[in-house]
Amino acid sequence: MSSYTEHVTRVLTEDREHAGLGTVAVLTFAPPAGEERRPATLGPRSIEAVTGAIGTALDRAEAGEIQAIALTGTGKVFLAGADLSMFADPTAVSNVEGMTRAAHELQIRVRTSPVPVLAHLNGVALGGGLEVALLADVRTAAPGVKGLGLPETSLGILPGWGGTTLLQSVVGAETAVRMILEDPARDAQLSAEQALENGLVDELAEGLDEALDQFAALVAAHVDLDVSDADVVDPALAATAADAPADAPGAWAGREAPLPAADTPEAEALLDALDAPHGSAETRRTWAGRLEAQGAPAVARALRLLQELPGSTLADALEREATALGELVRSDAAAASMYSAEMLRHGKPGRAPVEGAREIRRVGVAGAGLMASQIAAQLALGLRVPVVMRDLDTATASKGLAAAREVIARTAARGSLDAAAATALADSLSATTDLQDLAGCDLVLEAVPEVLAIKKSVFAELESVLAEDALLVTNTSSLSVARMAEDLTHRGRVVGLHFFNPVAKMPLVEVIHTEDTDEAALATGLEVVRRMRKFAVRSADAPGFIVNRLLFRVLGAVLASVDAGADPAEVDASLDALGMPMRPFELLDLVGLAVADHVGTVLLEELGDRFHASPGLGAMAEKKARFTEPSRTAVHPPVSPTVAEVFGTDPSVAAAAPVGDALLEAVQDGLAEEIALMLDAGVVERPEQVDLALILGAGFPRHRGGVTPYLDASGASQRAVGRTFHGELFTGRG
Repeated sequence: MSSYTEHVTRVLTEDREHAGLGTVAVLTFAPPAGEERRPATLGPRSIEAVTGAIGTALDRAEAGEIQAIALTGTGKVFLAGADLSMFADPTAVSNVEGMTRAAHELQIRVRTSPVPVLAHLNGVALGGGLEVALLADVRTAAPGVKGLGLPETSLGILPGWGGTTLLQSVVGAETAVRMILEDPARDAQLSAEQALENGLVDELAEGLDEALDQFAALVAAHVDLDVSDADVVDPALAATAADAPADAPGAWAGREAPLPAADTPEAEALLDALDAPHGSAETRRTWAGRLEAQGAPAVARALRLLQELPGSTLADALEREATALGELVRSDAAAASMYSAEMLRHGKPGRAPVEGAREIRRVGVAGAGLMASQIAAQLALGLRVPVVMRDLDTATASKGLAAAREVIARTAARGSLDAAAATALADSLSATTDLQDLAGCDLVLEAVPEVLAIKKSVFAELESVLAEDALLVTNTSSLSVARMAEDLTHRGRVVGLHFFNPVAKMPLVEVIHTEDTDEAALATGLEVVRRMRKFAVRSADAPGFIVNRLLFRVLGAVLASVDAGADPAEVDASLDALGMPMRPFELLDLVGLAVADHVGTVLLEELGDRFHASPGLGAMAEKKARFTEPSRTAVHPPVSPTVAEVFGTDPSVAAAAPVGDALLEAVQDGLAEEIALMLDAGVVERPEQVDLALILGAGFPRHRGGVTPYLDASGASQRAVGRTFHGELFTGRG
C-alpha cells in the first residue's frame, strides 16, 4: 500500500485581452488551496491537471477561440518540479511511466498548435517544472529569479519529460550539455539573468503584463519579416524564422524544428559539445563506463541520449527518453540519490532562529592567518555584526584584515551583495594586536595553530577579558575540545565550530559539544552556523570528530599500503570505484602534508592502531614534496616520482600489501567498523549525520546515498560489524 500523499497543484485559468496578441489563455500554476506556502510540484494528479489544462487551451486555440497561451506560476515558484517524496515510495514510483507519457504527448501536440505559447518564469522552475516551460515558444523571466535548472542527474535519473531531448534546441548544444551533465553535480542552477545570457529565456519581464508585451514583440519578430521596422522586428530572429517551416499544417509559423537533422552544422555542434568536456568518442565511452561502474548510470545514460539526437524524429527521441527514465527511476542509484536529496533538504539551514540561542552583537577571531581571515569574513557576511581579528603580530593582523575584506569584495563582485552593503561590511571588520579589544565580544573564535598548548593558552587569555557568558569557540579539526577547556573557570561556554577549507565554498560546519557544554552555548553555536547559511552537523567531542576521523581511516589504509612497498600509482587508483571527487594522493596534497601527518599522528595516539601514522608521509612533509604533479589534461593528476623515491618500492614485500579490490574492501570494512564505533560511543546519534557530513565535507558521491547506504550495499557493514546501518532499506543496492 502506498504511503505517498500528493499535494495536488491547481491550474487557474483566465482569458486576457492584449492589443498585440488578441485573446490570451493564461494558465497559472498554484499550490493546493490553503497550502500557499508549499511550492507547486508535479505528482501524478498534478501532471494530469497541468497537461489537461494546457490540452484544453490547445483545443480552444484550434477552435479559433484564443490567439495565444501563457503559462506562469504564483509567488516565487513557477513549478518546482516532480514531487521528490513520490520517489521515496516504491508504489508511487510506478506512476512515473504514465506521467512521462502525458508529458511527452503534450510536448508533441504543442508542436502543432496554431498559436504561440509563452512561459513566464515568475520564480523557481526546476526539473519537470522547467521541462513544462520548454513547451513554450517564448520564455520570459522576472529579474532576480533564481533556481532555474535540470538537477535530475544528481538524483540518479535524467530530464525525462522532454528536457534531454529539447533543451539543446533552446540554449544550444554546449549549454545543454553543461546543464544536463555537469551543473547538477555542482548544485549549479541559473538565475534569470544567467538564463537570459544563455538563451534559456528570451527576455526579462517584471510581471505577466510586461511579459505579454515582450511576447507580442517577439511573436511579431518571428512572423513579420519586414526587417525595416526595427522597433518591432529583431533581425536575428527574423533570419531564423524565414527558413523555419512549421512541424505540421496549421502550426504556428514561427516554431522551429526541435532536433538537428543528421550531418548538419547543428548536429556537428552537438557532438562537438559532447566532445569538449569529455574527449573523443572513445573517451566518452570510457567516461560513461566509469560512471556506471561507480553506481552513477544517469549521467552516462543522458550522454547517450544526447548523442542519438541528430537525425531522430521527435517521437522517437522522446520514446528513448521515456525508456531511459523508466529504467533509471527504479534503479538502486535513484533510490540512494533520492535518499541523499531528502537528507540534504531536511538538513539545510532553517528559517527560524535556534531556540535558546544568545544574542550576538560583536564577534572576535583570535588569529589572523589564512583560515582565520576566511572565517572572519563569513562571520561578518552571515551575522552582520562587527568582527575584530586579533593577532600577536601587527603585520599578520593587517594582512588578515586585508584578506577578509577581499572576500567581501569578491562576494560583491559575484552579485551576491550590493556595493553599499559590501562597504559597510568591510568597514565592520577590524584587526588589532591588543587583547583588550576583544573584551566586548559576545563570541570569540580561536583559529590559531593546531597545538593543544597554544589553544589552551589562547583560551586562558580570552577568559581573562571576556564576560562570563561570552562564548569561547574553537575551530580545531582534531584536538579534544574538553582538554582545551579543562583549565577554564567557565567550561560550559565552550563549543567547537569546525569549518572546512575553503570556508566560503564548503557548506559544512561540525558543531562540537563536550559533556560540559551548556545548552545555551550549543544553541548559540548552531544559530551562528544557521545565520551563515551553512549545514550544521552535531558531533560529540571525539578525536577527528566525523569527517577527519573517517577520511584518515581511509588515508591511513592507503598510506600503509604504500609504506609496505606497493606501487604508489596502483594504490592511488584503487579506490576509484568509490566515486570520490579526487584520488587519495590529490586529497593529501589539498589537505597539506604537514597537517595530514599531524592529524594522523593525533588519531593514532587517541584511537589506537586502527589508524596509521605514515613514516613516508612524514618524510614527504619534511621534504615539502607533493604526491601528485599538475596536469591540465589528465582526469586524475599523475603520481609524482618523488613518492616512489621517498617510500621505496619492494615487489617482494609489496605482495602482501593490499591494492586494487583488496584495498578497496579493506577501506570499506574500516569505514564500517569506524562508523559503528562512533554510533555506539554516541559521537553521532544517527547514520544520517555521518552521511550528511561526508557528502558535504568530503564530497562523498550523492548517487551512493551517503556512506552508510553504500557500506550496506557493498556488504561491508555485515562483514565488518555483523549488521547494516539501515536495516533492509539499502541492502542489495550497489
